[in-house]
Amino acid sequence: MELGVHFEREIREQPKTWERIAHSDAASRLSGALEGEIVLVGSGSSLFAAQLGAIALRRRGITAHAVAATEALGDAKAYQRRVVVAISQSGNSSDVLLALDALQPSRTIALTNTADSPLAVRADVTIDVGAGPEEAIPATKSVSGTIAILLSAASLVAGKHTRDAEVLVATAHTTRGWLDSSGVDPVVRASVAIAARHDVMVLGTDYGAPIAREAALKFKEATYLHAEGFEAGEFRHGSAAMIDASSVVLGIMDRDALEIVGRPLREARKSGALRYVIGTTTVDGVTALGPQVDEAYNTLGWLVTLQLLALYVARARGINSDNPRGLTKAIVSE
Repeated sequence: MELGVHFEREIREQPKTWERIAHSDAASRLSGALEGEIVLVGSGSSLFAAQLGAIALRRRGITAHAVAATEALGDAKAYQRRVVVAISQSGNSSDVLLALDALQPSRTIALTNTADSPLAVRADVTIDVGAGPEEAIPATKSVSGTIAILLSAASLVAGKHTRDAEVLVATAHTTRGWLDSSGVDPVVRASVAIAARHDVMVLGTDYGAPIAREAALKFKEATYLHAEGFEAGEFRHGSAAMIDASSVVLGIMDRDALEIVGRPLREARKSGALRYVIGTTTVDGVTALGPQVDEAYNTLGWLVTLQLLALYVARARGINSDNPRGLTKAIVSE
């Protein structure tokens, strides 16, 4: 059986998940439940989704914070009695449930892919991501589905309709067409080259920063390569010294990111590092990977591309990305 068969299937199921979300009331229910200062809590991929959601809300003038569930006890006094959006694919994460104990929310909103979970039972409002079961340990469709809901809800809170159902469906159609086409061939070729390197640096800015951290997590889970996600500007303040000819530098790029992400990507050339752009805008002829989607949901295109790249790198390294060593689907108390 081919390695990572569940991981690949779930990557390819994501456009269907987004279409389902577009035709649901998930975003409107979430936006209607948000008020005052918002705290978004999660762990792992859910934390990175929380970070992206907080950025989307702050860009619309709403005070929002993303807090790692595992750090909530220490941060609790700063964030108690706020509206808390608790994000968990399984809804069974002990870290998230303990974070709620510490934060004492004025209202708890569960954003979960498991609507009958302990988290959902505790919540005042439960938003079902509706991505369906995930058999691979590395989460994919539940992550992108959560992000689609957060982005849509943030726009609705601000009275904007730039991320409406029609645009999300169009993003799904474009991404599905890319997944089913020769457009993925450059990803396969890139994966063979990346598999022979030792370190992966993923650089992003704004929405691309939490996507970079999520991508690095996927590489660590699926490929066992050392991978780190960075804010591209901050990467130049010391961390760039790590780059050499054994490195890979992936720059998450759109027009807004061109200056901030493009600069360290250019500077990495002299080190002999392997370089790729993830997104719709390239720099200095560096190979670009991914579908050409509307900027409203370009984060979803980035995610799918990076997940697919991790899948093929894992295969090139002979690793079964469905069941990474030492990991389980949810971390719960013994």
